[in-house]
Amino acid sequence: MKRCAPLAAVVLALLMLVAVPAGVSAQAKDTLVVGLVSHAPTLDPHMHFERVGILVNINMFDSLLHRSTKLEFEPSLATSWKALSDTQWEFKIRKGVRFHNGEIMTPADVKYSFDRVIDPAKKSPQYGNVRAIKEVRVIDAETVHIITDKPFPLLLERLVFFPIVNKKHVEAVGDQAFGTTSPVGTGPWKFVEWKRDQLIRLEAFDQHWRGKPPFKHLIFRAIPENATQVAEIKTGGVDIIRNVSADIVPELKNHPQAYISSTPILRVHYVNMDMRTAPFDKKAARQAANYAIDKTTVIQKLMAGLGTQVATVVQPLAFGFDPEVKPYPYDPKKAKELLAQAGFPNGVDITLHSASVADRPSFEAMAQMLTEVGIRTTPRAWDPGPAWNKFFQTEGKATNGLYGTWGNYSVFDADAVLHPLYHTEQGGWIGKWYTRVEGLDRLIDEARSSVDQPKRKRLYSQIQQLIREESPTIFLWTQYDTLGISKKVQYAARPDEWLWLYDAKPAAAR
Repeated sequence: MKRCAPLAAVVLALLMLVAVPAGVSAQAKDTLVVGLVSHAPTLDPHMHFERVGILVNINMFDSLLHRSTKLEFEPSLATSWKALSDTQWEFKIRKGVRFHNGEIMTPADVKYSFDRVIDPAKKSPQYGNVRAIKEVRVIDAETVHIITDKPFPLLLERLVFFPIVNKKHVEAVGDQAFGTTSPVGTGPWKFVEWKRDQLIRLEAFDQHWRGKPPFKHLIFRAIPENATQVAEIKTGGVDIIRNVSADIVPELKNHPQAYISSTPILRVHYVNMDMRTAPFDKKAARQAANYAIDKTTVIQKLMAGLGTQVATVVQPLAFGFDPEVKPYPYDPKKAKELLAQAGFPNGVDITLHSASVADRPSFEAMAQMLTEVGIRTTPRAWDPGPAWNKFFQTEGKATNGLYGTWGNYSVFDADAVLHPLYHTEQGGWIGKWYTRVEGLDRLIDEARSSVDQPKRKRLYSQIQQLIREESPTIFLWTQYDTLGISKKVQYAARPDEWLWLYDAKPAAAR
């Protein structure tokens, strides 16, 4: 019987391991568990452009370039690059890189990846990011040339997240299987399983060209409710959660099992005003709205201090930011004077809309501040979904204003926010409905059609001066990316909002 006791203990231990729910293994030192609000509809990195999916994909797929935490371009699958002309770039491809299926990556895989996205028949959501690329040429066993149809100053920015896939593998398994059961990349972790709406399980790729990642197992759990995410990190069910709300920050800062890591990001909060109709067809009314908001108070009291005032929607992390353009100060007296000057001495009634659930407290506070100076504001908060989408595509085009956030988390260039928010062409997301600033389209077009960076910087200064003067927007604040992290893990939030988990380490490695 004495010999049976150890055996029984082993059996009991094995049974306990089997009983642990799949995906809940944060206690294991070799496992990193991340909580996300959802998963993307596909794991094919070329067939979606959803943030949660990108956060998974960047850990399975490499791109030609990488961005450091200091926002500098670094070699990845490309070891070097140079401009041959305004429309042609040369990239040297890293030798000996293996895909997860063991095949060696070649320049042909690079060309195939771009051709796949550019192909209109594929209808890739990534197409808009690289539509300026006319052709990718394989020059030799280690060289590709990327040719654009016109000068494209954002090329390197766009290549930071453009995953390279294995041509032979994708063609062999087909697009559907590649996006569901057989995604194969060159990234630090390789695919193991995907349980829809539950978890995505990855395993360390020991042959990754950077070296073996610090954690053997990487699990992404789908946890839609923020409260549940917070509870899970307190109890050890997850190791990292994103978008920690301001009211939770103090709690996690003082929690024995977790800590907060926060950093400024590109995301800017704003209210775009409809310049086509009263009252915001008058510049004085738009300026009044800007003077009416006490941004400092909102940032300190409702955002845990995690925000910075902005003068326009171009913020300090982006190329082209002009520090000489100053934010509107809080001046309710000035706001009332300008409102009267605009023809509304007795005030005016407006409605503002928002579908940003996490930002409703600041949205409502801002509405109250506008009301106090005579811009009597009804805030209408929508839950994101079909009802909001229908409204925005119809009635929403004629509303007084729209509260939102914008920030292309991989493109640190003024164009990434200026064009979608202010340009009036079809590609302008809001500008085509709201903004009518004379001369703005021309300046944006000129800046995005040149690769002369000093010239572009001068143009962006002009743009920001013009935007501040005409005030098509209530300029609010930048956002911070705020992570809740288990004290068992060493990691820091990044300015590009990526979860580049190759940098995560067990806390014992500190």
